[in-house]
Amino acid sequence: MPADADRVRPAIALFLGASAMFANMYATQAILPEIEHGLDVSPSAAGLSITVVVLGVAFGGWVHGPLSDRVGRARVMIASAALLVVPTALLGLAPNLGVLLLLRAAQGLLMPGLLVVAVPYVSERFAGRSVGVAMGAYTSSLVFGGFVGRVGTALVADVWGWRLALSLLAFPTALGAFTMWRWLPRDRPAHSGRRLGRVVASHLRNRRLLTNALCAATVFFGFVGIFTYGTYRLTSPQIGLGLAGAGLVYGVWLVGIAVPVVGGLAQRMGPQRLLPGLVAMSLAGCLLTLVDSLPVVVAGLGLMAFAMFSTVTTCQLLIPRLVDHHRGTATSLHLTLYYLGGALGAYLPGLWLDAGWSRLVMVCAASISCGLAAALALRVAPAARSLPA
Repeated sequence: MPADADRVRPAIALFLGASAMFANMYATQAILPEIEHGLDVSPSAAGLSITVVVLGVAFGGWVHGPLSDRVGRARVMIASAALLVVPTALLGLAPNLGVLLLLRAAQGLLMPGLLVVAVPYVSERFAGRSVGVAMGAYTSSLVFGGFVGRVGTALVADVWGWRLALSLLAFPTALGAFTMWRWLPRDRPAHSGRRLGRVVASHLRNRRLLTNALCAATVFFGFVGIFTYGTYRLTSPQIGLGLAGAGLVYGVWLVGIAVPVVGGLAQRMGPQRLLPGLVAMSLAGCLLTLVDSLPVVVAGLGLMAFAMFSTVTTCQLLIPRLVDHHRGTATSLHLTLYYLGGALGAYLPGLWLDAGWSRLVMVCAASISCGLAAALALRVAPAARSLPA
């Protein structure tokens, strides 16, 4: 029994911590129209509440990733989760867009403590084929968190307003931090005397690592663009849903529960072989949202969600095959480019929203097409070997 607890408790802790943290990332996405009207701003300005978080994650990773190489992954994850409670609880008190964006940026700077660090933590604590399943399970926790952050906030905002909906997320965030503190095994620091600049320069010369990051970033751009402004599409006269109904559509995120299976498959057949098909699936889902039919739009969103979560897992599984040192820093570089793509996707497509949904979709589809080209390049010139963790 104690042995079972030693296996189950860390899994529960990581699931709760990761899902609670990720619930905060896109918490404003399904309620952008409410924030827009509540603060009297434009749709693209409201979309900045996503952009600043994603930018914070992109740059905050350069603190948390290298720090975890030196002091241990678990310590960094626990501390960042605990600190995240503060700006989350204060969101509902934001008097204007500026303060809201400042608090959201603070959230973003803290999130890499888990979102970035958990990737090498999982890959280092598992071996063989179990790495793919474990990475998929970690991604599933992010799926659940995204579901709660979107659907939960939309339902609460529809009844009690967007301010309370955002602040209530402080409770699961605190619970996640507490369970990780109690149950997450501490790991040994990966001490290194090499300077960060030299390590980063070494990774920047790794073209396959950069191509992998480019693939993830461009697909993420399209995904975030469609899902950030999808509420406007779902509540348009052509589709006709209300805010609560549109929020429930974000339940398509639950397709991500199948990601562990994809992760195991990617680990067996090679991530680079599976990647082009996943990116093509995302492109198809993006184009389906052009059809003026609720079932077709929902199907397109579901296809995009499944493809995105699977792409994230597959690209992350490639990282240890592409680098043999300082994987925390390599993951920071990968996720910096990845989240930069997401940050741009939360803002730039919104500039075309007034020109019609089709124009926005074309912008997102063009980005995903770039991701498909990168995936095909990785397929043609894959990593030569799988390096030990």
